[in-house]
Amino acid sequence: MKDKVFISGSISIRTLPEPVKNSLDNIIKKNMQILIGDAEGIDTLVQKYCMIKKYFDIKVYTIKESPRFKADKNFDLKIVNVPNEIKKERERQQQKDIAMTKDCDYCFIIWDCKSKGSYANIIRAIEYKKKIKLFITDGNRFIERKKINKLNIEFIFREHNGYTASEIITILNEGLSDYFKRAQDLNKFLIKKSVLKKDGNVYLPKQPYTNLFIVEKFRGKNNNLRFKSEFIDWIEKEIKSNKLNKTYIQRELFNT
Repeated sequence: MKDKVFISGSISIRTLPEPVKNSLDNIIKKNMQILIGDAEGIDTLVQKYCMIKKYFDIKVYTIKESPRFKADKNFDLKIVNVPNEIKKERERQQQKDIAMTKDCDYCFIIWDCKSKGSYANIIRAIEYKKKIKLFITDGNRFIERKKINKLNIEFIFREHNGYTASEIITILNEGLSDYFKRAQDLNKFLIKKSVLKKDGNVYLPKQPYTNLFIVEKFRGKNNNLRFKSEFIDWIEKEIKSNKLNKTYIQRELFNT
């Protein structure tokens, strides 16, 4: 029985990197069956590449009666049934990724280091103990197989995405005490300490604290603020060194 490889990747990727093309050529040469989704980005690019190469041992997975994209009529099709109780589209689409992970022997993921879907596919492949090949567009490189573990993948994901204020609250309360009850409390406190400022509806870092945050932009404008891992280290040190204590924080929050 021939090997099956589940190829997935980020929707944001618009062209196939040359090292990825070389890997696809090796997959084709080995006559492996390719399992692929029907989304934009890597799904579409890989299907088109295989069609150009006249390689048709492709199985397109979809949750729709008709796939969103299927490059060639000679490609096989598998419709994945989704339980009715799953309502959110992201969670529904995830069911086909779960099915492909279960069905494959290998996982080949091309990741922009930001996509939550690709991140989830990597973590799932690790949990299912699948053989994994991982290419990241940051640095245009493959990750060594021995470094493909949950800790390193989480680090890459957080380096590019950071944490929300709510996630920071959860981490702080797990490791220390109930210093902040809501994300608004944390942001309010950081404004009072001149770590953040508010620009319209967006929080922005002030000097010299810009290295602790990721400022996300949309259409060239500041859109959202994320917290880096360095911020967690910084505020934990501040708290543990008694520069901040719970009583002081609460007084700062409510005496405004």
